[in-house]
Amino acid sequence: MSTDEQGYALITGGSQGIGAAIALELARKGFGVIVTARSEAALQAVRTQAAALNGGRAHALVVDLLEPDGPDRVLRSIRELRVPLTCLVNNAGHAHWGLFGEEPMTEHRKLMRLNMDVPVQLTHALLPELKKAKRAYILNTSSMTAFHALASMALYAASKAFILRWSRSLRIELKGTSVSVTAVCPGAVITGFTARAGMQAMDDLAKKFGTPPEPVAKSAVAAMLKGAPEVVPGILNKLTRVFQGLMPMSVNEGAASGIYLKRLPRRKASS
Repeated sequence: MSTDEQGYALITGGSQGIGAAIALELARKGFGVIVTARSEAALQAVRTQAAALNGGRAHALVVDLLEPDGPDRVLRSIRELRVPLTCLVNNAGHAHWGLFGEEPMTEHRKLMRLNMDVPVQLTHALLPELKKAKRAYILNTSSMTAFHALASMALYAASKAFILRWSRSLRIELKGTSVSVTAVCPGAVITGFTARAGMQAMDDLAKKFGTPPEPVAKSAVAAMLKGAPEVVPGILNKLTRVFQGLMPMSVNEGAASGIYLKRLPRRKASS
C-alpha cells in the first residue's frame, strides 16, 4: 500500500506519551498524521518529527478538547484540510486520584467529558468519512483498569471500561464495512501520567513496572492494522490479564484497590 493509499490519521492527545508515540509510529507506516492537543510547543515538536518520517504529511491542531467548541473546531479543521481520513485515534484522556465523594465535581466532569464524550462525538462525526475509505481504522485507548473496578480511581476505571465495551460493540456494528475498531489496554506507561493525575506517591511503582510509550504504540498500531479487536501490550501485562481471568473478580478488585488506597495521601483519604 502506498503512502497516498494510507491516507491520514487524526490522533487526539498527540503532544506527548502514548498519543505522540502512536502518531510517530503511524507516520513510519506511511500515514499522514494530524495531531491535536492543547500544548502548542510539544505538539509542533511531534508534527516536525512525524513530517520527517512521512515526507511532510503532518499537521498540528492546537485545540483544548475540554472547551465546549473544542471537538467542533477539530472537525472544522479536518474539513478545511481536505485530506483523506482513514484512521481515528481517540487517545486524549484525563485522570485524577482520590475518593469519589471527596473529589470536586469539576474534576469528574472533565474526566467524563474527555474520556467518554469527546471520543463518541468525534467518532460519530467522522465515521461517514471513514466508511468512504477502502480500508479504515478506529483505535481507542482504554486501559488495564477497564477489566476491574479500582477504588480511588473509580471514574477513570469506569471510563476506560466504557471505551472497551463501546469499542467492542462498535466493532460488531461495523462488521462488513471497511472500518475496523481496535482497543488498546496498556498497563503502567512512563509518560508523566502520575504527575498529571496527582499520583506522585505511585511514581516508584510506575517506574518499576511501567514501560515507555514507544513499545505500547508499536503494539497498538500493529494490532490495529491487523484488524484485531483489542490488545494488551507487554508480556507482564498479558500475564497479569491471564491471572486476572483465573481469579474471582472480588480478589482482583480488592488487590488492585488496596495498592492504590494504601498509597493515597492521607489528606485525600481522610479530608
